[in-house]
Amino acid sequence: MPLNTFALSLALTPTVLQTLISHYLHRKSLHHKPNVHISYDESIRILREFLIYASKHSLEDLQTFTCQRVPAPHWVKLETVTVPEDCLLGAADAINKQLGSKGVARVGGKEWWQWRGPAEDLKAEWIEMKEDYNERKRTDRDHPSQKRIMLYIHGGAYFFGSLDTHRYQMQRHARKLKGRVFAPKYRLAPQFPFPCGMQDSLAAYLFLLKEHKPEEILFAGDSAGGGLVLS
Repeated sequence: MPLNTFALSLALTPTVLQTLISHYLHRKSLHHKPNVHISYDESIRILREFLIYASKHSLEDLQTFTCQRVPAPHWVKLETVTVPEDCLLGAADAINKQLGSKGVARVGGKEWWQWRGPAEDLKAEWIEMKEDYNERKRTDRDHPSQKRIMLYIHGGAYFFGSLDTHRYQMQRHARKLKGRVFAPKYRLAPQFPFPCGMQDSLAAYLFLLKEHKPEEILFAGDSAGGGLVLS
């Protein structure tokens, strides 16, 4: 079957129903386990089934599927920006210094991984609640909400996923933070292996430092994104 929303829904429906029935039949045995919560139980099983289903398709199909446009709710404000070239160069210099001569040799050089392909630019997205945005506009730049910034790196095992697949959770972070989330659209492996994603993530941080102090920026990420943030 193809990898699209309809086919995937058909493939996952039995898992959803089976988990729902099994959860309530065995809920006493789950009392002291994380999957005592039905949402957790369903999420884990759906994710596992999705990975099994996706493994039967090409890598490009998976990447295309997880990069489909997902519209944002009307109460969420999105702004797409381009991270400037000086931030990319600064990130590259920092990575080369950190790798050292041996590390640079292991990744195959200092420059090839700076090639960005047809996209050329590094795009990133500001995400915040429109209500919070309007409040910021009514106040001066010293308002506390101006300093609530989260740099979020999305997950996806370094080779799939996008801002669209993760925007829902990022907008929830923005709402609870009453601030803004900044998320880069970093390059994915294997077309762009390490340290491509690292350069893009670090460049996004250097971009934020142009207008914000380090102590004003929260780091966050899930799965592979958590690995990039930690790195």
